[in-house]
Amino acid sequence: MFESLLGFKDFDKRPERMLLWMFVWAVVITSIAIFIASQVSVRFSLGGTMFDTSGLFSVIFIIIPSAYYFTVMIKREERVEEKDIEEFHKKSFWDKHMIHLLLFLVFFFGVTLAFSVWHFFLDPGFFQVQEVVIDKIQGLSGALTKGNFLDFQRILGNNLQVTMFAFMFSLFFGAGAVFILVWNASILGVAIAKISETVWHIPGAGSMFLAHGVIEIGAYIIAGLAGSIISAAVIRKNRSAVLKVILFDSIKLLVLAIILVVAGAFIEVYL
Repeated sequence: MFESLLGFKDFDKRPERMLLWMFVWAVVITSIAIFIASQVSVRFSLGGTMFDTSGLFSVIFIIIPSAYYFTVMIKREERVEEKDIEEFHKKSFWDKHMIHLLLFLVFFFGVTLAFSVWHFFLDPGFFQVQEVVIDKIQGLSGALTKGNFLDFQRILGNNLQVTMFAFMFSLFFGAGAVFILVWNASILGVAIAKISETVWHIPGAGSMFLAHGVIEIGAYIIAGLAGSIISAAVIRKNRSAVLKVILFDSIKLLVLAIILVVAGAFIEVYL
């Protein structure tokens, strides 16, 4: 039901309103998912250690409605682009794709904010899955040396791998990038909450990740959109001339994603 609240009637006429609604929707759907996870998740003991699956279930319950919505959005995008190509309209590259990239990015920020806020109101260990990953990342980043080329290679290799996963997931599953976005948003949200003294400190703490974080997430979004557009075009069995244009646009998106990944790794290590 909630995924149907974001219609497309204002998509082209008032995109700024669509972005606002997407942010609100992301916060609401994440809050609902976290509540449901608190009711159905399982805690179990293994080797004397207690494990809480609430954080994992929260991610799953966000992905289910979000993947549906973004799949519909991408199919609509591909139909509109196909029509433009058939009618020989000359829309610029960014005119066709910018609003969709922004919607993914705003969605990511909304999910991140919701995880950060709820971290202050839930039992310790609720986001245990995310905290395990955060501890591992902090261990790696603690050994990071500014200006070290080996660290640059390691970070670049990891981020390129995630970028290609986003592309391949979306190519085979339509809106597969949503899986990567929601998972990374949950980790970032919990990480921000852990370094924030109160809820009101969340924006300030989050700004610490803006320099390279937005660039890296932007790369994952762009790669995911590239794969999704190809997937939708193939499913619709477009004519070869139309498919050629769409494929070329997707390649440009993927190249842009790779450039952003390189830039993000450079900023993280050298700046």
